[in-house]
Amino acid sequence: MAVDESDKEKTVGFFKDSVSPLMQNFIQVLIYNHRANLFYDIIVDCLNRLEKETNRFVVTISSAHPLTDEQKERLLPLIEKKMSLKVRSIKEQIDEELIGGFVIFANHKTIDVSIKQQLRVVKENLK
Repeated sequence: MAVDESDKEKTVGFFKDSVSPLMQNFIQVLIYNHRANLFYDIIVDCLNRLEKETNRFVVTISSAHPLTDEQKERLLPLIEKKMSLKVRSIKEQIDEELIGGFVIFANHKTIDVSIKQQLRVVKENLK
């Protein structure tokens, strides 16, 4: 289905006050070249490249219960040291199946100190 020029102009205008001129131009090029469907993938790829270039990553911490701010602050230097990276931000997930402890994911690395993992190791050792 073709999108007419006035709809393209409205779409570009929608972003005018909320993004930089460079980003406006980028969006405009995508829209006018019928590549708007690639916008999300391009942004995700750019963010991934930025993380690698700056060594600053979003860190996901899964735990059975919400972590306090104090616990997160104490974990930050440990995460940075063990994973050899800088924490850009923390994304927290609750996973009651972990029973206790936590699992940390960043830059394709995992640190699993959950009770679920410890029980799995004990079970394997008993075989």
